[in-house]
Amino acid sequence: MPATNCSRFPNINAANGSAPACLNRSSESPFALQAFRSFASQLRRPFTSILAQFGASPSIVSDRLDYPPVSALRRTEVPSPPVNLALVDSEELIREILVRIGEDPDREGLQRTPARIVRSWEEIYGGYEQRAEEILVTQFCAGKYDEMVLLRDVEFYSTCEHHLLPFYGKAHIAYLPKNKIVGLSKLARLLDMHARRLQLQERLTQEVATDLQTILQPRGVAVMIEGKHQCMCCRGVRKKEGTMVTSCLLGAFKENLATRSEFLTLTKS
Repeated sequence: MPATNCSRFPNINAANGSAPACLNRSSESPFALQAFRSFASQLRRPFTSILAQFGASPSIVSDRLDYPPVSALRRTEVPSPPVNLALVDSEELIREILVRIGEDPDREGLQRTPARIVRSWEEIYGGYEQRAEEILVTQFCAGKYDEMVLLRDVEFYSTCEHHLLPFYGKAHIAYLPKNKIVGLSKLARLLDMHARRLQLQERLTQEVATDLQTILQPRGVAVMIEGKHQCMCCRGVRKKEGTMVTSCLLGAFKENLATRSEFLTLTKS
């Protein structure tokens, strides 16, 4: 083979296991021989790495070997970003819930259900927009009256924060006036304010009693709530007749046995 061809294609003879004829000439420098050996040793490496060393781009290598481009592989491996829930309105979220439970939100009976639910939230969870100080702002002089004031059997409806299922029942609210009294409707409004939030019955009982004691400052406050919980009636143990009773006693109702007994007797009479 002529020397010119040998210098341009040194791997032809090397692939056959023999050195090129041009390397047998004494005129070839040791540097050229060393370069050839280095190149021949790299023939054992994958063809893609050899081309990459000589400046070939990864995409060209992939195309020649019928591999998909590296960029395409990366695009399939990276998952799509999650939906920004801040940009999804409430009706769309409710539609998603309907789909998750196996319903079709586009059927006739459910087309307007998301809008109805959103409107109902304003009433069911309206307690977050209210404050006890605003409800009990109107007070009257108690005069000489210092006996128990009791509002009994006041119905309430609330939502359990554990399963977002309703619980409901009746409440008994009593206080011993010191200087001021409030209208009975204000006691019912105070109960509704706390009930129209995600609640626990224990916390609901304590919050009503604490607000009444803090704002009105009577000699004592007693609150008892009897409730039925749908999270126990329609799921779980499914006990329909069970009633949960909670109480919170402050001031004279907690310290005076006779006052506490009077309250318990009046709630059951």
